[in-house]
Amino acid sequence: MFLWKNAVVICVLLGLATLPATMLVRQRWEKGYVARLVIGGGLMACLAVSAVPMLLTQIGFLLVMVASFDKRVPMAATYLFFFFWAPAAGSLLAVAGAYIAPLTPFLSFAGALFAGYLLHPEHHQRRRFVMTDLYLLGFLLVFCVCVSLRAPPSGMARNVVNYFIPYMLTYHVLSRVRIARPELVLRLLLFGAAAASLLCIFETVRHWPLYAGIAWVKGDLWTIDMPTTWLQRGGIARAYGPYAHPLTGGAMLGLAATAAWALYQARGRSGPMLALGIATLLGLAATLSRSGMVAIAVGIMVFQLLRGRYMLALLMPLAGVIVITTLPILGHDDARLSTLYRLELVTGVPRALGHGVWFGYREAIQQGLLDAFIQGQGIVDLVNTYLAIVVQGGVASLVPFLVFLLSTFLHYPAIRRMRPDREQLLLAQALVAIQAALLVSLALLSSWAAPMQLSFVVAALLIALRFEVARAHDAARKAAKPAPLVATLPDIEGERLPALR
Repeated sequence: MFLWKNAVVICVLLGLATLPATMLVRQRWEKGYVARLVIGGGLMACLAVSAVPMLLTQIGFLLVMVASFDKRVPMAATYLFFFFWAPAAGSLLAVAGAYIAPLTPFLSFAGALFAGYLLHPEHHQRRRFVMTDLYLLGFLLVFCVCVSLRAPPSGMARNVVNYFIPYMLTYHVLSRVRIARPELVLRLLLFGAAAASLLCIFETVRHWPLYAGIAWVKGDLWTIDMPTTWLQRGGIARAYGPYAHPLTGGAMLGLAATAAWALYQARGRSGPMLALGIATLLGLAATLSRSGMVAIAVGIMVFQLLRGRYMLALLMPLAGVIVITTLPILGHDDARLSTLYRLELVTGVPRALGHGVWFGYREAIQQGLLDAFIQGQGIVDLVNTYLAIVVQGGVASLVPFLVFLLSTFLHYPAIRRMRPDREQLLLAQALVAIQAALLVSLALLSSWAAPMQLSFVVAALLIALRFEVARAHDAARKAAKPAPLVATLPDIEGERLPALR
């Protein structure tokens, strides 16, 4: 079985985003590479809406991404395109009930990174140990131990496969690959986000969720049924595009808008880039998500602060407050009820967990301890990554996670001290701004979805960029070092006298 109408619409929308993307290329071979990405993205969409079993779908995703890597394009750029475009980015195809080795989208993406790393040694970059490596390892180890305290052996193995392997593998591969063209990283990220935004716009206009019905087509009882998250707000349909929920989609597109602003600073005024940026903003608006507006406001504010543009940095949060409070759909009673619900979560969840707050008590939802926080959909949606980590792994897991996130900001001063070129500096500032926006956005979103995964990716990219800049800095310093002076004496009667050195 194959949802061919959905597949045709998805591929056509991807083609619409391709036109301005090809107009931004700087070299002729890049057009061929963009065509390869479009073919890969279309294949992923067709696999997602076909009756191909879930396991083979994820393997197909892995093979498509491996085939898309190129020696002339940073691996991080290819990864970010698929991360924003592919339905796997928002865990749309996550498998919830496999018992031996669940092959989730993030795990298949991590496997593709590892395979590409082995196949393309020209991307390898040597780097030394940094403290962020230790903080990440500590968080994943502590979380896996806490979440497995009362689990059977099969559950322990599933936790290792779900959390430890994909996050460690993704982080360590992306932090060890070269970023030779920072502008291309931002450009492909914007391309993927704009294509995803066109899906969100279409879904809102046509009231047709393009990735709905996957569970029915796949015939997989463990697949998350996405139509249940097709929500209404203020009588208007909310889109989620390739993401699992409008909140997730809005946050991801808000982060992409921050990257678009950085790309604008790098490339200057451009019609095609303006088209991609407007599409991203319209897609964000189609999700009707306040989390996305918070993400873009915080992201651009931090980016402008890093560039010394303080006036625009102050205007961004002010504009966000005006938009949220003046639009009836996003403000007023709905905003007040949502704010009260989130405040009650912060104070009530730790109290409901009791002693389980220290090492987590993931059975709390099943045992009804959090029934006081059931929403209108009949589920307990924590909509707070930090609280979700506390429920699953306790404060013991939350502390190292926060330390890991905060440690990523320490790499920016190190990059700045080595005087990177303009594109490298803009990419570093964009990554720091995205991570700052994620710190705030994670308090408005569920855990282990695309934004939380992106926080690990951003940390890895900052480390890779730091050592890329360090390599160029060392090479420039050696080239600028004057050659040692050697004194010579003239020949006397055909003999050269020894010279003092």
